[in-house]
Amino acid sequence: MIMITEWIKKNWLSVLLVSIIVVLLMRNGANVYRNASISSDRGFAGLDGAAEPMLSKSMIAPESGFVPEAAPVAQTERMVVQDTDVSLLVKDVAGVIKTIEKTAESMGGYMVNKSLNQPEGAATGYITIRVPAEKRETALEEIRKTGVKVVSENVYGHDVTDQFVDLSERISQMEKTKAKIQAIMDQATRVSDLIDIQNQLNNVQRQIDNYKGQQKYLEQTAKLTRITVNLSTDELALPYTPDKAWRPEAVFKAAVRSLVGLLRSVAGGLIWIAVFAPALAVLVAVAWVIRRLARGRR
Repeated sequence: MIMITEWIKKNWLSVLLVSIIVVLLMRNGANVYRNASISSDRGFAGLDGAAEPMLSKSMIAPESGFVPEAAPVAQTERMVVQDTDVSLLVKDVAGVIKTIEKTAESMGGYMVNKSLNQPEGAATGYITIRVPAEKRETALEEIRKTGVKVVSENVYGHDVTDQFVDLSERISQMEKTKAKIQAIMDQATRVSDLIDIQNQLNNVQRQIDNYKGQQKYLEQTAKLTRITVNLSTDELALPYTPDKAWRPEAVFKAAVRSLVGLLRSVAGGLIWIAVFAPALAVLVAVAWVIRRLARGRR
């Protein structure tokens, strides 16, 4: 016993380190056992009543950062918002804008916005309309007839079915919450409790109205497709990328427009000089008189 005591005194640092390691190992083992027990006790029951293991964070979101996309909601009729952009070469921009607006109105649609610019180089403009989705192709056919050439045409679709279904689920949950709050309100007796419950009820109702408004907007947007038509009497002024990398006619027109801009700047500078010339002449004359008077006194 004395020898063991003396050895411990001599090697007290090694004994301390070993003791710490043993304690840590025992503690980790207890934590692993406790976590295993908790995970088995907290397993959620499936449809058949059997316990299923819980999903860990590593299974839901891998360390690589990739998060799998949620599967789309299975629904017979998809709700797709369609937007169409058309570029037209026309002879009369203002006249075509009026024609397209009348076409939209005749199909049960309406004009959203429009613009008309008439520079010296080429008249340009655009008009955005909304027409029923089922009449989109008919409207596009009428629009194509108003132009000399269809320079470009693009269709963009956005599926909002999942968003619409998600809003429906939120509305359903909020309706259940509203019913529970109303049941609690029926049992309340104090005025302060009634006021608090009424405030919560109003907040829930505002959220329900907000979700319903978003649903209505999605419905109307899907039913009325948007068509934006860009118009110009010059093909090169339309928003599209030319097929060829270098086009001599485009360079020539750009050079002419630059020359016109330069001439405008020069003319504008001459007008400014002409306007300020009398005032400058007066200032020069006053300065000359003052200088002559100063010399005469000397």
